[in-house]
Amino acid sequence: MRKILIILSLLTLNIYSIGIPDRYPSCNYVLREFDIEETYAYEPQFEEFVAKNESKFQRFYKNSVKRGKDYMPMFSDLLVKDGLSHLFVYLSMTESGFQANAKSNKQAAGLWQFMSATAQRFGLRVDKNVDERYDPLASTEAAMKYIQTLYKDFGKWYLVMMSYNCGEGRVARAIKRAGTDDFTTLMDEKAKYIPAETRRYLKKIILLSMMGEKIVESDTPENIEIKKEIIDGKVLVNITGGTNLMDFAKLIDMKLNEFFDLNPYLTDYKVSEDISIIQVMIPAEKYPLYKESYSPPTLQEIFKKKHYSNLVSHVVTKTDTLKTIARKYKATPIDLIIANQLSSEKLRVGKLLVVPVTQEQFESMIKY
Repeated sequence: MRKILIILSLLTLNIYSIGIPDRYPSCNYVLREFDIEETYAYEPQFEEFVAKNESKFQRFYKNSVKRGKDYMPMFSDLLVKDGLSHLFVYLSMTESGFQANAKSNKQAAGLWQFMSATAQRFGLRVDKNVDERYDPLASTEAAMKYIQTLYKDFGKWYLVMMSYNCGEGRVARAIKRAGTDDFTTLMDEKAKYIPAETRRYLKKIILLSMMGEKIVESDTPENIEIKKEIIDGKVLVNITGGTNLMDFAKLIDMKLNEFFDLNPYLTDYKVSEDISIIQVMIPAEKYPLYKESYSPPTLQEIFKKKHYSNLVSHVVTKTDTLKTIARKYKATPIDLIIANQLSSEKLRVGKLLVVPVTQEQFESMIKY
């Protein structure tokens, strides 16, 4: 009798699991996007994982979408513009559940769960005054740089996700031990080439991606309403470094505590002048006031406030960023953006920039 029960249990599991591609029409698309063979959908280990966790992750997905409805469109747009699959939005979902102020026991923080050292490696400011890991735009741009760097090192998207979770060195050693970088081999539960946490992490991203893409591809009225909710209600707007947030909230007729509730990554009442431009969330009905009332300072206002007296030229080199150039001349990134009427922080090597400096700095430069 015991043998019969075991056999029936296994048959029930297989009957339930074999329909993964049928239940998730985007299954093959998701696997291809991550460089995984489509046959992985029929791997017993993955089938078992889905059977055991599907209901739990459906709840997790639903709650994450509610929290991340203001982030998902922005993340997807940025990823695609950077040449990445929009499916990496589910990596962020897996990391943080779209909780903007998320912090792990290992001190990883933000929507992309950066450790401090990794965040700084990819250009985020992390100190007692500013922690850009909590800035949705800045952290997403850093995550994209990290993902692109990992892809250059490993050449396959599933290896990128593994490395994001357990580190490049761990994945490199796993490939060496296995003698291959084949996905199914590395994910083998018995061989344990990569940590159990990372194996589960990859399966979770795949399953959440299939759930999400199933909704995106559906034309039912219910799901059309979900898509509408994701993009309506709130908008992202640009504000410049040095902006006083109390004044900004008053300007758009918004309570300060409501503004901070929408932007929990902001940790001070003033945007640091070391930051050029950041994006903040405001209610859509406040957007006309923002357009009408908010504008960055003019070059004349900056000159007067900071006692600049001259403009000097600087030719952009390969290692230059707005921050490093500004630091060199004791200016700020927003000063350079306004002085040069830049539309983004990206700089072209060889471009000639003008930099505002004080009379004292100007005279010291002439001496040398």
